[in-house]
Amino acid sequence: MKEEKVFFPTGGIQLEGLLSMNEALSVKGGVVLCHPHPQHGGNMHNRVITTALGAAQQEGFSTLRFNFRGVGDSGGSYSDGIGEMDDVASAIEFLHSKQKNPDLPLLLLGYSFGACTGLPVAIKDKRVKGVVAISPPLEMFDFNFLKGYKKSKLIVVGDKDEWCPVLRLEDWYQQLDEPKSLALIQGADHLYSYQANLLVQPLREFFNSDF
Repeated sequence: MKEEKVFFPTGGIQLEGLLSMNEALSVKGGVVLCHPHPQHGGNMHNRVITTALGAAQQEGFSTLRFNFRGVGDSGGSYSDGIGEMDDVASAIEFLHSKQKNPDLPLLLLGYSFGACTGLPVAIKDKRVKGVVAISPPLEMFDFNFLKGYKKSKLIVVGDKDEWCPVLRLEDWYQQLDEPKSLALIQGADHLYSYQANLLVQPLREFFNSDF
């Protein structure tokens, strides 16, 4: 689907995004996509984000990917993840405002840093009916805030991910409430250098769920 360049406000600055609205009667809802760490080259054009974008669009969702503050044409500067959480809240609000039917579900997908900043905001927003965490860096950040979250969640991790070791992942995952699903991508590390295409199937299965 065609994407339109947009700008939307957050805390006195403007964020750059790419918006794609599915106008079909069968539109399922909207997905906000949050990119990896800005200080390590992360932006909304990241290959994992564009792969997830395609999967969401193929399953009938409108999409919004955006650059966190200080990235690309977004205003402001890096804010240690704190200001970036405000960015996520603003992105959710913006996509919701663009949906013709306000009752359609919203989902949030975050990759690495995008999961760290996106999911804590999403689980507190009643309009968000499910979340996807791709490569949550459990070695660096505490993701225990997901415990007790009773909406749909998909966790996707490479089995060679140095920031999310499989044993630690499995112990954490077992403590999450249903509904939940876990996809281990064989041979993939944190960057999915050659395995990004393997994300498509588990993502499409999740996006094809009932929310």
